[in-house]
Amino acid sequence: MDLKIRTRRIAAPFIALGLAAALLSGCSAERSADTADQPATEADALQISETWIKAADDGMTSGFAVIQNPTDHPASLVQVDSNLAEHVELHDMEGTGTAMSMKKLPGALEIPAHSTVELAPGGTHVMLMGLKEELKAGQSPALHLTFGDGSTREVAFEIKSYTGAKESYAPHDGETEHGTGTEGSEHAGH
Repeated sequence: MDLKIRTRRIAAPFIALGLAAALLSGCSAERSADTADQPATEADALQISETWIKAADDGMTSGFAVIQNPTDHPASLVQVDSNLAEHVELHDMEGTGTAMSMKKLPGALEIPAHSTVELAPGGTHVMLMGLKEELKAGQSPALHLTFGDGSTREVAFEIKSYTGAKESYAPHDGETEHGTGTEGSEHAGH
């Protein structure tokens, strides 16, 4: 009998450890199921649609898109890169009517949780400056997007002919209002 008691005393801690491990793995499985529904990065989570760039011979042009954030967490677009242009920036339009001016966003483009942000002619947009080649309607080059969490994503932007929102930018101190340093360049619209 003494042997049975000793066996129970030795086995009891191992049984307790086994039960604890089983309980913890159950909690872990629940947590994994909860997070499995959430994409791991902003690049994966954001839904990007209606992407296009205004066709242009040279100089500069604009890109547009609809960015939807279906998650419970805010996201941000911090940078856009492309081998199509010397410089790519996020810009916004300020003012009304003929008094509108374009400004580089001072920081990232914020995309709040459960919201949609539209990059559109006459509003916030991607500015491609110092085009390296003619952008012809029908092409679909990719732009490289970098998000606030450091994740990246290549997104195809269809090039379209567009004649709306004609704007002209006169040089100011040797630069356009875009700050490209290309004296006398004109931007014929978004």
